[in-house]
Amino acid sequence: MTVVLITGPSGVGKDSLLRFAKNHFAGDGKVVFTRRYITRPPDENELNYFVDLGAFSLLRDGNFFVSHWRAHGNYYGIAKTEFLPHNEDYLSLVSISRRAIKDFERLFDRVITLQLTVEYDILRQRLLARGREDEEAVAERLARASLPVNAENRILFDNSEELSKSGRRFAELITALLEGRSI
Repeated sequence: MTVVLITGPSGVGKDSLLRFAKNHFAGDGKVVFTRRYITRPPDENELNYFVDLGAFSLLRDGNFFVSHWRAHGNYYGIAKTEFLPHNEDYLSLVSISRRAIKDFERLFDRVITLQLTVEYDILRQRLLARGREDEEAVAERLARASLPVNAENRILFDNSEELSKSGRRFAELITALLEGRSI
């Protein structure tokens, strides 16, 4: 198994690319899409488990998660059960915070981090279009977007194009990783 960590700032398109890839690889048992446990209601782009804070705390305290983190007032976790043995020749795609990368690198032998990026103006437009935050909060997210990502095996992926184009490139990248081709 190879764990492929998908990371990048809010608005970079992680969930959209994962949804595109899920449709592209439907029925392919060699690409597994890991679900997160989250304490905020998921939006239509996400495939996550919503739990309230009390349930999340019980799971965290019971050592249920490979990794967990807090971001923007909400909690996120990846269950150990998401990585039950399948076969060795599969990719497990996981959307995470950059702060969780080291947890995965300590636990798994093969970890690749795909750091998603977009052009500054596109990221700003996406964040404003979501309507979740005011200008000040968007400015804070934009400032954090440039923070470094510390990963042993990192690949940059620019997601500035429209989804039909970037989704195809993303699926091609996942296929290359699955086949063990160098990138």
